[in-house]
This record gives sequence, structure tokens and C-alpha cells, in this order.
Amino acid sequence: MEELANTTGNEEVRPNSYNYNSVISALANSQEDGSASRAERILERMENLYRTTLDDKIKPRTATYNAIIDAWAKSGEPDAAARAELLLAHMMELYETGHNLDAKPNVRSFNSVLNAWAKSGNSIAPEQAGELLTRMEELDASGEWDLSPDTTSFATAINVFARSHAFGKAKSSHELFLHMKELYDKSGKSALRPNNVVYNSVMNACAFSVGDLEEQSQALEIANKMLVGLDESPHGKPDQVTYGTYLKVVNNQMPPSEARDQVVDTVFRKCAKDGMVGELVLRQLREMGLDEMYENLMGQSSWGDFQLSDLPREWTCNVIEGKRQRRWQFRR
Repeated sequence: MEELANTTGNEEVRPNSYNYNSVISALANSQEDGSASRAERILERMENLYRTTLDDKIKPRTATYNAIIDAWAKSGEPDAAARAELLLAHMMELYETGHNLDAKPNVRSFNSVLNAWAKSGNSIAPEQAGELLTRMEELDASGEWDLSPDTTSFATAINVFARSHAFGKAKSSHELFLHMKELYDKSGKSALRPNNVVYNSVMNACAFSVGDLEEQSQALEIANKMLVGLDESPHGKPDQVTYGTYLKVVNNQMPPSEARDQVVDTVFRKCAKDGMVGELVLRQLREMGLDEMYENLMGQSSWGDFQLSDLPREWTCNVIEGKRQRRWQFRR
């Protein structure tokens, strides 16, 4: 389109920020090798054109920068998180110096960088996530920025810990949850309302905690608090992800024993009563290798050709899977 405009002199076909943003978003969603670098080169082209022409039609705005941060988060490249954070710093500088007031970072900008760290596998990711959350709170408190962390911010930061190899990640995740809950209790902001996603994220960190017996006991204790807390919460109830993840905690943190079998039996029966027996729950039962218990609970062998549709309807009636489930969780 640029070449056509230059060749014909027809300014109506010259690409504008909407066209550039569309290409950048397509690259972000393509997840092809090098797509994030290509998206950033388009941004550099936009910035250069805007500097030389001052044409608002090609001015990069917050949405443009956010799309490229998202592209880095999805890229899987080793330095993706660092590149995303550099771009966030660039946005801050553009806004603070007045060079581009339309590049002001928003909560989504920070959340996308948090997501990049969550996917990075980098050993410093938990530290970086904590610093980003603190920075959001400090900037928001200054009164100059509307950057109060939301539920997604905390759930993503908790996910950073869950995916890390950090010792004590169950405790760290729980502390983030308690801090978020404290902020919600003080402010009443609906964006900070503890929902299923946050409870389940803490439980996921508990499931993948590694360490000594004390670490395992602490992870199990925190998972119990999350399960009971969500069940008593006015903002949500345990869903199939909650129950499936809790069973993963039990599988990973409790040694095989009669006590563990009793916990599994109790949790499954509560899950069935709530109509929340989904694929994750069944998969965890199978992975625990409790063939006899599975057969007693389900009425057949775990190795059989078994579908959710074979279960009593009342056991599965409240299960919501896939993207529809995620939208439902965030509405609660």
C-alpha cells in the first residue's frame, strides 16, 4: 500500500495506523518464527513515519504497542520477556517525555508483560513479576496513572510462580492472593474481586510445588484453604478446574495411603454433587492409578472406553469447558 501510494500519488491508499495495527495483530496471533521481530519492525516504521510527517493517521498508539508486547509473549523466544519489558519502558518514556501522549501504558500493557514472564521459563521471572506488580501499585498511587493491578494481573503473576522452579512458590502465590484480597476489601474495586481463576491459579502453584516434606505439607494446607475459601466465597464456587487441580495437588503432595484415598473419595463425591465432574477431574483420577477406587466411583475400569456422557447427568450438569468457561470465570 505504501509503494502504491508513492507510485501513483494516491494518498487514499496510503496505509494508516488501523492498517498497520491489523498486520501487527495478525503477526501476534500467527506465532510464526520471527513474527514478534517483524511486528516490532513495523512499529519502528510507524514511529519513523510519524516523526517525519507528524501525521496522526499513522501515529502508533497504546493498542499498537500492546499488540507487539503480546506478540513477544506468544513468541516463545528466549529473550521474549525482556523484549516485552523493554517495549513497556519505551512506552513509559514516550509518554513521560511528551513525545507520544497516545502511547501511555495501561493495565493491559503491564499484564501482557507479566504474561511474557509467565511463559519465559526464566529463573528471574518471579522476581520480575513481583516488581511489575509493585510498580503498578506505586504508579497508580501517584495519581498520574490509572494502573491499579486487576484480577488478571494477580492471576498472571501467580502463574509466573506456578511455572517456575522457585522454592516456596505455594506460599508466595498465596501471599499474592492475600494481598489482592486485601486490596479488594479496602477498595471494593470489582476489577480486584477474587474469582475462580485466581483461586485455581494458587492451587495450581500448590500442585507443582517441589521440595521437602514441610514444603509439601504447606502446599497441601494452602490448597485446602483455597478449596474451602472458594466454596464459601460470594464471588464464585469450585468448578471442574478447581476440583481437578485439587486432585493434582493430592496426587503430587500426598504419598499413597488410606488417608489420601479418603480425601480423593470425599472430594470426588463433593465434585459430583456440585455437577462439576469434567475431563480434568477424570484425568486426575486416572493418573492417580487408583483403579479399584476409580471403578467403585465410576462403575467401570479406568482403562475402559469411557466418556463424560456415560456419567449421570447430575454429575456433569454444571461443567463449562473451553473458552466459554474462561469467559464465565471472569464474569463472576
